[in-house]
Amino acid sequence: MKIAYLSTDFGIPVHGNKGASIHVRELSASLARQGHEIEIVTCRAGGDAPAGFAVPVHEFAVERPERLLAGSLQDDPGASESMAKEVRSMLYAANLRYRLLPTLCRMRPDAIYERYSLLGTTGVELARELGIPHILEVNAPLSEEHARHRGSAFPQMIRRTERRILAAADQVIAVSEPLGQWIVESGVDPDRVTVVPNGVDVDRFAAGGGDLRRRLGLDDRPVVGFAGTLKGWHGTETLVRAIGQLARQRGLDRTPHLLIVGDGPQRLNLEGAVAEAGVESLVTFTGTIPHDEMPDYLVAMDIAVAPYDASPDFYFSPLKLFEYMAAARPVIAAGIGQIEDCLRDGVTGLLYPPGDVDALAQRIGALVDNPARRRALGEAAQADVSANRTWSRNAGIVVDLIERERAHLNPEPVLNEGMR
Repeated sequence: MKIAYLSTDFGIPVHGNKGASIHVRELSASLARQGHEIEIVTCRAGGDAPAGFAVPVHEFAVERPERLLAGSLQDDPGASESMAKEVRSMLYAANLRYRLLPTLCRMRPDAIYERYSLLGTTGVELARELGIPHILEVNAPLSEEHARHRGSAFPQMIRRTERRILAAADQVIAVSEPLGQWIVESGVDPDRVTVVPNGVDVDRFAAGGGDLRRRLGLDDRPVVGFAGTLKGWHGTETLVRAIGQLARQRGLDRTPHLLIVGDGPQRLNLEGAVAEAGVESLVTFTGTIPHDEMPDYLVAMDIAVAPYDASPDFYFSPLKLFEYMAAARPVIAAGIGQIEDCLRDGVTGLLYPPGDVDALAQRIGALVDNPARRRALGEAAQADVSANRTWSRNAGIVVDLIERERAHLNPEPVLNEGMR
């Protein structure tokens, strides 16, 4: 089967280290390993492909007129940055439809698989023109997220466009149950919505090792770790405060080391929280690392934490959670959203109330003192993701949805004439 994979969010470089970038690469690579022909179309390749990633990537960058208009809007005191970016997205989507058509005519795909992007109308329009199925993957309620975190110049138009895209897709994949419910509430038939949480390459993360702890200067004390982008809603300040509490209760000599793998806008605030807690000697920030090195960093952790804070609309499917589990790390995670469905408390990890510093500190301390429990939780977690959370499994679901939709289509659609 030939699949055109569209990823046209300007914030997602396909070859980058962000979780969304990893998602695109891992799913497309799994589809390729199953014998399908995959080609990715993106607005931003993000440099050279990482080692071992061989799926073809076609970059259709923003063209000069679109850049000039967006730049002019940004310079206009009567406009705003949000307005400039939204106009850029509208122009890009309108033009990409025509720029991309020759590539699709050459490729002759059996389906379009698209990662939903704000105002991204290209996929559904081309799928209808070519008479092939369109599968839409939704990772966030983008219109709401955009309005809340960045401000929107055209909120009504953006929401109407979003509803139109959702309604027109043949099948919609949501990465969490809360997100699936939001899609249904947006008017999509529940029979066209499938919940598929993120996955993981278990073999890659199970093979981590090496002498990273020595190279980082970590001593023999237990290491508690976090991996991910340092953003406010990831709850890393709660984790720092929990380590500070343990230091006050147990003394510095009996407190675990905290390894924070990643970087982001919260880094300075976190460094301030570390200093305030008086645990500078117990905390290591690695900064951004290549994703292919992540297994070694996870294996350096004795306990891995996903410390999200309370949120009324937690719709994420945390990639880090499954990578922790694949590396056989005992996981402590906030009991919120999809995490409660993916982690069985006391069996494949430990849950605690989101944002509760005392509860998090208590669970870290309990595992620090019980190596056998750590080992049992890590082994159970790895077995669980091996059976239920692989990218290969997710790729199989995608193929099943495409085949279901292909069976409903006329095998010789009139609009397909242009591809012959």
